[in-house]
Amino acid sequence: MESRIARVYVRSCKAEITLDVEIGLSGFIGQICLIFILAGLVKGTVGFGLPTIGIGLGALISDIPTAMMLILVPTVLTNIIQIWNTGSLVDVISKSWAFLLGSVLLVPLGLWAVVSLPSFPFERLLGLTILVYSLASLNGFNPVMQMQHNHRLGMGLGLVNSVLTGMTGSMSVPGVMYLRSLQLSKDDLLCAMGVLFLISTIAMGMSLWWFERATQDLSILSVMMCLPVGLGVWCGMRIRRVLSEDQFKQLVLWAFAALGLYLVVFGA
Repeated sequence: MESRIARVYVRSCKAEITLDVEIGLSGFIGQICLIFILAGLVKGTVGFGLPTIGIGLGALISDIPTAMMLILVPTVLTNIIQIWNTGSLVDVISKSWAFLLGSVLLVPLGLWAVVSLPSFPFERLLGLTILVYSLASLNGFNPVMQMQHNHRLGMGLGLVNSVLTGMTGSMSVPGVMYLRSLQLSKDDLLCAMGVLFLISTIAMGMSLWWFERATQDLSILSVMMCLPVGLGVWCGMRIRRVLSEDQFKQLVLWAFAALGLYLVVFGA
């Protein structure tokens, strides 16, 4: 268990997840904790980034379905808190219900692709989605949605978002871009992102269970990850009081761009 090169098996009745961790199971858990502290730090400061960073970095030391499962419980809890503490839930749903509905419908299809095509470079696809999102945001890409087209375009973008969520675990592309196009207030935007991430995470969890990737061991680890994520969120909320939000968002987006580029070049 503590050997320098350990192979850790997490089994369900038919599925087997293999983690090749050079310093053993405890080293793997330690690395995941550090990754989730960082992801929670970003989440606490700017209101998004927990699944993107958690899965993006987690995929470097495991695989995408495993990283999805580990981030599941912390993402649900943090987004419930975010929704509770921010804007008007009724207003958010009335403006974006079609998109939100579409954002969960095809998550199983995306995850099916990951399970059925293990040799496909999904980590590179994840990196590409992160890179596109970060570079577009850095260049001020924020189109304004015409309300007469909102629900029709929203449903289409939601379906795209749901497929990418299932494939990569990243819920931000094109979701956050769409929500920003609605010109919501700061609090309503935070609330809308919380709703998107919450329902997408629930859909992802149900899909992982359906494809027998939600094992008991990974479920326990996911609950344990609430502690490092909570620590990161708490620190992030304190940092928000020191740095301007715009400055930190720029830093986060550049970090996203670097992570996305790394996954595109070196991802499996």
